[in-house]
Amino acid sequence: MTFRELIALLSKRIGHHQIPLNPEATELRGLIDSGAVHYELITQIVTALYTGNRCRQLNDPVAQDASFEALEPIRLAVLRAPGTDVDVHGLMESICAEVAHAFGVATPNKRPAAPTSSGELVRFRRRLRFM
Repeated sequence: MTFRELIALLSKRIGHHQIPLNPEATELRGLIDSGAVHYELITQIVTALYTGNRCRQLNDPVAQDASFEALEPIRLAVLRAPGTDVDVHGLMESICAEVAHAFGVATPNKRPAAPTSSGELVRFRRRLRFM
């Protein structure tokens, strides 16, 4: 699989709004359009995948181990950052899962579903305040 194919697959599976590709790009700069929802994170991830796989062109091959090693420090920074919101966290986890899927690897550390409870739904009356 080439770098361009990996990024195109990520864009297709995660969504063009998250990873908007410029199909006419001939180099790394300009591959991702500036309309990405989390542009800074996406460009950091794409650059890390490119450099981590020692790519010199968009059509250079990428390897599983190099891709995971490139994503690891970014993922840890996102998970450890106190200001990370749920959207960024979800995006990072989706990217890691889709890279694993691209290489045919099972996603590690899948958390089991949360246990369901048979709790009671309590309805509250809406109170209007008149001044």
